[in-house]
Amino acid sequence: MKLSKNKKALKYIILCVVITVISTIIMFITTIAQNKMYTKHLNEQIASILGEIQREYPDFDDEKIIKILNSDSEYKQGREMLKKYGITEEVTASLEIEKEQGTNITINVLIIFFNFLIYIIIFTRYLKQRQKRINELDMYIQKVSRRDYSINIEESSEDELNSLKNSLYKITVMLKEEAENKKIQNEAILSSVSDISHQLKTPLTSIQILLDNIIESKEMDIETRNKFLLEIVRQIKGMNFLILSLLKLSKLEAGIVEFENNLIDVNKLIKEVVNNLEVLAEVKQIDIIINSPNEVKIKGDYNWNKEAIQNIVKNAIEHSNENKKVIIIVEENNVYVSLKVIDEGQGIKKEELKNIFNRFYKTTNSKENSIGIGLALSKSIIERQSGFITVDSEMGKGTTFTIKYIK
Repeated sequence: MKLSKNKKALKYIILCVVITVISTIIMFITTIAQNKMYTKHLNEQIASILGEIQREYPDFDDEKIIKILNSDSEYKQGREMLKKYGITEEVTASLEIEKEQGTNITINVLIIFFNFLIYIIIFTRYLKQRQKRINELDMYIQKVSRRDYSINIEESSEDELNSLKNSLYKITVMLKEEAENKKIQNEAILSSVSDISHQLKTPLTSIQILLDNIIESKEMDIETRNKFLLEIVRQIKGMNFLILSLLKLSKLEAGIVEFENNLIDVNKLIKEVVNNLEVLAEVKQIDIIINSPNEVKIKGDYNWNKEAIQNIVKNAIEHSNENKKVIIIVEENNVYVSLKVIDEGQGIKKEELKNIFNRFYKTTNSKENSIGIGLALSKSIIERQSGFITVDSEMGKGTTFTIKYIK
């Protein structure tokens, strides 16, 4: 991560820079003050020497003295003289200046020491806060490992640790969603297993009884035996349809079905649905009328939508009286494509309409072999493709199912 994005570290660096600048300024001011003090004491010492010279030698030339002070021609001889009294380059000739030097060295050492101490305190504080946040992240990771996804991480700073924290939060959200989806899938599977078990009890019992009769009644006539066998086949077909439908519905409810998102020709889709139900319509002498404009398109999964619409049209045919009509009307506007399936059956009671899309629900005028799964499956398919389905019915006149696909 770039330093400019690590605001926490940048703050401490700026603080250290400010302290360094302040310390440098203090030491600079102290050095200037020291030099002024040295100059003052030196001038005082020279003035004392000059005063003593003039007192002892009144005729001594002032200009010569100043010339000597600004020249190093007599330096060697003067140094030898000072050396006699133990005054060298390491030892100053002035006790006052030597004292000032010691004091100034102490002040500079203290400034450097306190400067270093402040750096240590700042660095220690930074490491302490960093360690605290690392411990928080470690605790959070441990909770996630125990599948505890209830923690909410709020963004408090901008640095590499917070970036890691945000990444962990995103991973946690993803894991939480996966866990929830898995839970939903498991619940859907358990529900389906329970439903399948419950719904299969009756046909399995019926098949068992029929098979027992065939096995035990060795003298059973061929006609009765064939009748029993045909009933067994019918029961097996019903069980097969039930299991397949429930598995499809479970996958839809668990959200594990990936729908394609292709352009679908609605007229082609309806014609294929009608062709698949042609035999059933002929048996009941139902006339299927299609009223649809040309070039109507929706977006979605062709095969799943075919199954959804086919279940609804099949339901309309089964609940229509003989020699009646089932009308399919397609309409389009700027917002949605509407598909209506209208039958001329007995209709559905008002109090039953709210339950019509529940799995295994049967209306009072449902056929004996009806399972009550088709409409629930159709609703689930349509709603998972940004559509919705409604039903209106009037007793004695018929029922209208309306599907709307949002554009």
